[in-house]
Amino acid sequence: MEMMDSLKKICLENNGIKDRGCRALAKALEENDTLLSLYLENNQITSDGAKEIGQILSNKYKLSKINLNNNPLRDEGIKAIAAGLVENDTLRVITL
Repeated sequence: MEMMDSLKKICLENNGIKDRGCRALAKALEENDTLLSLYLENNQITSDGAKEIGQILSNKYKLSKINLNNNPLRDEGIKAIAAGLVENDTLRVITL
């Protein structure tokens, strides 16, 4: 998967990927360690999808920007994202 080895930016805003799309994205990114930016605003992502995002955050050590604006994450989703941030020391911009 040569393309995934050098993928730096994913823009999926306004696509309605929902929680199921977050699961698929997390699985697709398991082997990628080059991702720098992830834009997922306005995708109807709830706390279940936020758990997958938390996994992405904990595994993607180069990720520096993520935008989750306008998603109904709720408190549980924010906690899952925060848990993923514990292992990430490169994230500089997070938009909720």
